Amino acid sequence: MIRLPFRLTPRSAIELAVALLLAFVGLVLILGTTDEYKAGKAFNLAMDSYSAGIFEDVYDALEDAMRAKPDYSAPREVYAKLLVDEAYAHPAKFAEARGVFQAIERRQRAAQGTCSLPVLIGLAVTDLETVRASNPTPQALRAAVQEARGRLEAALAAYPNSGDVHVNLATVALLENDLPRCRAELDKVVEVGNISPDALQHYCNLQGLAALGEGQLGAAVTEFGKVQEFRPDWEVPQLNLGAAYARMLLAPDLAPRAAEQAVAALRNILARVKKAKAPLYARICQALGTYYVRQDLPADALLRFAAAEEAGELPWQCRFNQAIAHYLNAMAARRRTPEAFAAPAAEMALALNNPEAGPRDKFLAACLLGTMEGECGRRTQAITHFQRAADAAAPLASDPFVKAVLPTVHMSLATLYYESGELAKVAEQLERAKDAPDELAKKKLAAFAKLLENAPRISQFEAKLEPLFTEHDLAVSATLAVPASPKPLSAENVALRLIETVSNTAKPLPFLLNGSSLYAVALNPPEGKYRVELALTDAFGARDKATSELFEIDRDPPRAVDCSPAEGATVTSLSSIAFRLEDSMSAVDLESLRVMLRYPPGSPLASRVLVSGGKYQFASADGSVARNSAATTNVRAPLPADKLLKGEYRVTVHVRDSRGKARDIEWAFVLNP
Repeated sequence: MIRLPFRLTPRSAIELAVALLLAFVGLVLILGTTDEYKAGKAFNLAMDSYSAGIFEDVYDALEDAMRAKPDYSAPREVYAKLLVDEAYAHPAKFAEARGVFQAIERRQRAAQGTCSLPVLIGLAVTDLETVRASNPTPQALRAAVQEARGRLEAALAAYPNSGDVHVNLATVALLENDLPRCRAELDKVVEVGNISPDALQHYCNLQGLAALGEGQLGAAVTEFGKVQEFRPDWEVPQLNLGAAYARMLLAPDLAPRAAEQAVAALRNILARVKKAKAPLYARICQALGTYYVRQDLPADALLRFAAAEEAGELPWQCRFNQAIAHYLNAMAARRRTPEAFAAPAAEMALALNNPEAGPRDKFLAACLLGTMEGECGRRTQAITHFQRAADAAAPLASDPFVKAVLPTVHMSLATLYYESGELAKVAEQLERAKDAPDELAKKKLAAFAKLLENAPRISQFEAKLEPLFTEHDLAVSATLAVPASPKPLSAENVALRLIETVSNTAKPLPFLLNGSSLYAVALNPPEGKYRVELALTDAFGARDKATSELFEIDRDPPRAVDCSPAEGATVTSLSSIAFRLEDSMSAVDLESLRVMLRYPPGSPLASRVLVSGGKYQFASADGSVARNSAATTNVRAPLPADKLLKGEYRVTVHVRDSRGKARDIEWAFVLNP
């Protein structure tokens, strides 16, 4: 079913219908018997006590009235209403009130064949609320609401000009989440032009709820305000008014003056709502917290979010806003450390993969994560998050907020790339930020662009393997410029490093400078995967950086390890030769693999080829290796069923790597059966 943003509380639904009973209670004329006189007097006293809020006296007076005249319905109707009032705190009394209404109905129908309107309404309401109090299944609740509608429509057939019944039918429509039907019933109240004073306040409350459901926040506030005029002590319209102001406060286009009025109204409502322990208390706190975040008042926002969290679990969006408030609070207090940002950063990170988070939320989360990482000096992580924000902004081109913030994202990326010495990327980000909306940002862009023109610059950078003295020598060259520096280019401006990427270790690489030209040679570096990194810094701290492509120095062909039988071992039996092939840099060319076993002198055969062209030449006795099956780097070459003599055997292995480097491996062992 469609859920209205704010539904009637159970109490509101009860009061809406049952409170109407008072409108149909008339004073007993002092005519006829003494019993009638006593009953009328007692009932008048009960009504006076009810108006004064002295409920103990109300019950006593009603009992006096019912004893004086047992067939007098009005005291019993009021007594049933009081039971309904008590049922707000003790739901079991709904059933008791229903029993009283049923007894009145039987008495009235027996006496006059009809039933009064308050009793018909009371039966509809107490039947429904008795079911609601039992925590029913959705199906049972729908059936109870439908039955209440049937009772009220029957009452309307008996009393067609009753606006009070239409008010109750509007309440049922609201419980059914049928807003158009609710509005139609409210319009019929005006059409029939007949409504009791007590029903009028419920009519206005329903008008406010209908307007709230239709998004007419101003009209909702007006209608709830009318209810307060009729009955200042009634809690339900106060809660509904708070809901309306809370929604109004979160509207993106709310004028500042209207926002101030909404905040003032919510503050006035909060104390009362909290005392009543109403669920709306948490929602009002959430709305105020979100508003304070938007107003850059993080301390106030955190107080409201903490109160909302104490009252109940925060929904995801409020946790997100709370994280923003924590971030703003840390920035305002200059606590720009990983510890201060830990909690908001964790919540922001969750937002990036949260199915409830929209594109705008993810954009904002990435921006804030980038800012926090940048504040903590983690440049690489900051770049990653700002780049994610820039990517997330693509489908949000028409969003005014994103459009205003996006140039700042590109400026942040330009700054981070400048600090990293990646000047080409700096120019790219400045180009994307050129549509900055305000003059201050445009001035920063112009200053940045001018700074970029005079920044240190590396050009014609090259790092490659060259056979200078050995096969694996490395040559590096570049052209350097520091136009803004007051001193000539010197070795102090340059940092050249050879980075081994597997172990992530780096060592300085000696170089020569000849004017603006740099040249360096690394003779015969160890085997490994390398990059060369060149950094150029001027006297003002501006940097440029260049990094080479990845290259490998691969000297060694494959080798055999974990040989079985091992070198020099003595074994009592022999069925296969096993070993593992390794190459630290390149892949093993298994098609080149050849394995031969040489027999000791005196054997019938001098040798056997066990593997040729990477394929086993014999099958194993257990069937696990088939003849002509392909060998892997974990070699297990079966022997044929030859008679093996005692003596020394020798294994010869020939293999190449994918770069063509070959190796011949040989070892010996002794067989002594």
